[in-house]
Amino acid sequence: MGKTRFNVLLVAMACLASSVQAAETIVTATGLDEHNGELLELGYPDPRIEGDFEVLDLAFIENGTATIRTDIEDPFVAHVRLVDDDESFATGVVEPGGQHQVAAAESDGSLRLSGGTYNELIFPAPTSTPSDSEVDEHLKEIYLSHGDSTARMLALQAAWLEGDDDDQNATFAELSGVLGDYRALDLMTALRDHRTEQIARTLKYFSALTLDGEEVRLEDVLKDNQYTLVEFWASWCGPCIAEIPYLKSAYEKYRDKGFEILSVNLDEDPAAWETASVEKYDIPWVNVCDGEAFDSTIAKLYRVKAIPANYLITSDGKRVARHLRGESLETKLAELLPL
Repeated sequence: MGKTRFNVLLVAMACLASSVQAAETIVTATGLDEHNGELLELGYPDPRIEGDFEVLDLAFIENGTATIRTDIEDPFVAHVRLVDDDESFATGVVEPGGQHQVAAAESDGSLRLSGGTYNELIFPAPTSTPSDSEVDEHLKEIYLSHGDSTARMLALQAAWLEGDDDDQNATFAELSGVLGDYRALDLMTALRDHRTEQIARTLKYFSALTLDGEEVRLEDVLKDNQYTLVEFWASWCGPCIAEIPYLKSAYEKYRDKGFEILSVNLDEDPAAWETASVEKYDIPWVNVCDGEAFDSTIAKLYRVKAIPANYLITSDGKRVARHLRGESLETKLAELLPL
């Protein structure tokens, strides 16, 4: 982005940030012909209400189009989704007075929200399908160092929907003192409190079996180690298999320093899990499966929708990092557990 364009963007954001009065926001959806007669709704995740989702407004889809109008006072990360289909949604920043568009991709029908200064910064139109780690890095760069506090807050909220870590918590504390009363900050507080309760409950009850039939409790694995990498994988996942050499290297170096790996296998076929674990890759760390594949309780807790995915967790269940791929795992462990 050129310097002039960047300065214009900052000025535009400063104007948006200084406005706190409600203004009508319009979201226009097109290309939804296969959903004619259904309802499209605009809202946001909120664990404090029934259904865990607050609906701001909705509209019927007719001739493939729908227009949602609602008054909002400040920008925040929202979802536009089909009613009764919480898997089909677009995520983006809606802004007071914003003119936003939602369209279905021709390739797979997935929805994307566009329009709005903050939205285009936080959720730029991808030229290709970005990996989870690339998305994380994009958001992290904004919430740690961007010159506009509201932009930082929105990037943090986008990342916060998938879980928080030390950098995010520090940024949240800083921005809360700077920005004051914003819907995004309130929602992040609610999600953090809810997630803490979920993790405590899951740690207490979650267990799975090793290949030898030994029951392993997640809570025990975490308590016995300073840091545990909870790694989600499957034998059919090429990128998961590509991570095994990096995991082995980190495990060999840091196992005696208080580091453990808990692999949660998401194979549907137990034989495939066993063959990959023993014959093909000789996995030496804690390796479990509950036989539920992507319906696994722990996979749902960590919102795992694609693999590989991992989370580095402290002994009390606090996340410090996620999606550590390749050499980034050893880099992080070198910070936390110096040799």
